[in-house]
Amino acid sequence: MEQFIQIESHVMITVNSLHAGYGKLEILHDISLTFAEKQFTTVLGPNGSGKSTLMKSILGITTIHSGTIQFDGRELVGIRTEQISKLGIAYVPQRENVFTDLTVRENLHLGVRVLSRDERAVAIEEVHDLFPILGKREGQKAGQLSGGERQMVAMAIAWLTRPKIMLLDEPSAGLAPVIASEVFTVLQTLREQGMTLVVVEQNARRILQYCDYAFVLREGQLAFQGTAAECLNDEDTIKGYLGVR
Repeated sequence: MEQFIQIESHVMITVNSLHAGYGKLEILHDISLTFAEKQFTTVLGPNGSGKSTLMKSILGITTIHSGTIQFDGRELVGIRTEQISKLGIAYVPQRENVFTDLTVRENLHLGVRVLSRDERAVAIEEVHDLFPILGKREGQKAGQLSGGERQMVAMAIAWLTRPKIMLLDEPSAGLAPVIASEVFTVLQTLREQGMTLVVVEQNARRILQYCDYAFVLREGQLAFQGTAAECLNDEDTIKGYLGVR
């Protein structure tokens, strides 16, 4: 797979000297990194390294002790989460990411509610092309779906909002390997269509086969950054931070 050098792309999100956490507890310590437009970037690291906290900081749901977070040049620190979402940032959390009492069809229509009727029909058709299983499950309640199918619904809802960037937290967590592969394949397709993706993931070796660029966190600090190929070939990173060899 072709790899992209991040610094040559337009920077969509810039995190600079970020110290953040929950209340007085600081989880992230002096984090500086960028997420480039139209790239598939993964954030890796052991449990407790601050991966999810980084995503939540971008969304405005942590305590920012110091530092800045900019999206397309606009400062996000101090802006409410709902306002950040309206700027074009979609977030797919690991859990509680669908409305279980609603059908698949009803969940999907939440993502297209701001579109015209004609635009909705086209968007839903595109979703069924991207996620064929959802067309077969559209009358079922989301709570009756498998874990992988729920993840597909959550990703589809986020995609339907036509975001500029999608943040996903552990999309393969708890999924069988074959289903996780389907999720990664969909993410790669989205990137090929021009979507900017930032994905927190535990399955390091697998996602590095699909993404363009990787950041590795350790104990709330940036331990490595580089292309997916560089990450896979860096023995110290693999052995010390990813635990996949």
